[in-house]
Amino acid sequence: MYNFKFPDIGEGIHEGRLLKWFFKVGDSVKEGETLCIVETDKVNAELPSPVNGIVEKLGVSIGEIIHVGETLILIQDDLNAKPTVASEPKKSVETVSEGENAGVVGELEVSSEVIAPAFVEENSTKQTSRVLASPLARMLAKDHQIEIQSVKGTGEFGRVLKTDVERAIETKSTPKVEVPKVSPNDPNSKIRRVPVTQLRKAIVNAMTVSKQIIPHTILMDEIDVTELVNLRNAQKDLAKSEGIHLTYMPFIIKAITKTIKQFPIFNASFDHEKGEIIYKDFMNIGFATDTKEGLVVPNIKDADTLSVYELAKKLKDLQTKAIDRTLQLKDIQNGTFTITNYGAFDALYGTPIIKYPEVAIMGIGKIIQKPVVKNNAIVIAHVMPISFAVDHRIIDGADAGRFVMMFKSLLNNPVFMLLS
Repeated sequence: MYNFKFPDIGEGIHEGRLLKWFFKVGDSVKEGETLCIVETDKVNAELPSPVNGIVEKLGVSIGEIIHVGETLILIQDDLNAKPTVASEPKKSVETVSEGENAGVVGELEVSSEVIAPAFVEENSTKQTSRVLASPLARMLAKDHQIEIQSVKGTGEFGRVLKTDVERAIETKSTPKVEVPKVSPNDPNSKIRRVPVTQLRKAIVNAMTVSKQIIPHTILMDEIDVTELVNLRNAQKDLAKSEGIHLTYMPFIIKAITKTIKQFPIFNASFDHEKGEIIYKDFMNIGFATDTKEGLVVPNIKDADTLSVYELAKKLKDLQTKAIDRTLQLKDIQNGTFTITNYGAFDALYGTPIIKYPEVAIMGIGKIIQKPVVKNNAIVIAHVMPISFAVDHRIIDGADAGRFVMMFKSLLNNPVFMLLS
């Protein structure tokens, strides 16, 4: 019997609402077939079957909420198999790997938590020599001087999650305060309490994790993008005839990917626990997108292989999906570098927050016209402000400066950038 539980699919998603079942009790199911669709705070996730077998029981009904770690479905995966003995699941517990991407199911490729690879009895009391905990949970516990062994884990097999450590920190540091009752005539009574949305909770968690773990350092500069403005203006009508809305962002992404090829550490991540830099031979460039529910960050897969027109199409497609809440998990996972656009809100500068576990984020400000000096003469130029944040644990200010210098040179001469 395979007890398939709702997996931790990452991105701060802890629960979902069951939208649709594709199978019923007694149906045969093959490994990889979509079992159901679960609506989460960010995406509608299609969950594939991890095994072949017969559906024995559905753990949740359509419309109900299911939390990470709760039984989604029971599948009789081998009718002729002997009953599972206690030593088998215990062995699987002891050999769990605590990598950055541990715990994958089907196409759900990134998670910081362990997902059980096989059915395990709920009352198993096997103890391991080391407490199961995600790297993020261990880091938070260490930073706040919390003994990880003292934290009660709510994850799979009692694994200690980030939220468990946060509760322990709150219990340790926050004294209980009695809230005085107020009369209806008291000015303090004229307040409203509104629960935040699930997406906002995810944003709260992501921002808190990033600022707690990553020591940010910010570099700000201005780039003369007069040639870029001219190029874009000359090409936007032609692009429109091809059904493409050509903005400056595709050119910026192209410049970022070319710069990263020269400085690959900006496309990496850092394993604090193991003391290792994880270099990635792919560039999935994320871009912060404002929606009614809050900020989401889809990313363009293999952006370095796409033309400016192809990047423009991908941008428009993902922006539309984000606004319509039709993004899939693959659209928001495995990002390697993020761009956020302050200019869309008439702002020049900001201090962007790195999207953990990435190590850099580029903030783009509003392009303005201002006087600059060229060839000893004052001329009016189009200038784009940037705010570049990096993880100071593995990237020094000089490295960030060299990155920005090359990025500037590419946008100064966009035709050369596209031809080279």
